[in-house]
Amino acid sequence: MSFSEWLYRYLVGEDMFGQGSGVFHPGPIVFESMPLSETDTTVSWEGPDRGM
Repeated sequence: MSFSEWLYRYLVGEDMFGQGSGVFHPGPIVFESMPLSETDTTVSWEGPDRGM
């Protein structure tokens, strides 16, 4: 299984670490940019809806 397939299955909530280990979080993934200096602000945005 390729990493991209593993990541997809993990994000959709399949059991990837053993029985009962899958956790499904509905809705889009929220990304946050990390500030590079003290004056930078944190910016967050949402990815596309997973449609599940």
